[in-house]
Amino acid sequence: MVDLNTFKQLQQAPIEERIQMIELLLQSVKDDLKSNSTSSKPFKVRSFSLGDDISINRDELYNERTL
Repeated sequence: MVDLNTFKQLQQAPIEERIQMIELLLQSVKDDLKSNSTSSKPFKVRSFSLGDDISINRDELYNERTL
């Protein structure tokens, strides 16, 4: 939880200091994500077959519909 006094001080700080604070927070989050991602399992993709290619003769298909 963020302390309201700290938040008010940040709001009153110059923009350069606020941007620097944001950059520090982002770097902290990136470091946490890197340390957590090393313990996770690698992602594996299962291959599967959609079947054989089907060739369709459109002329023949449309002729059957008009009969």
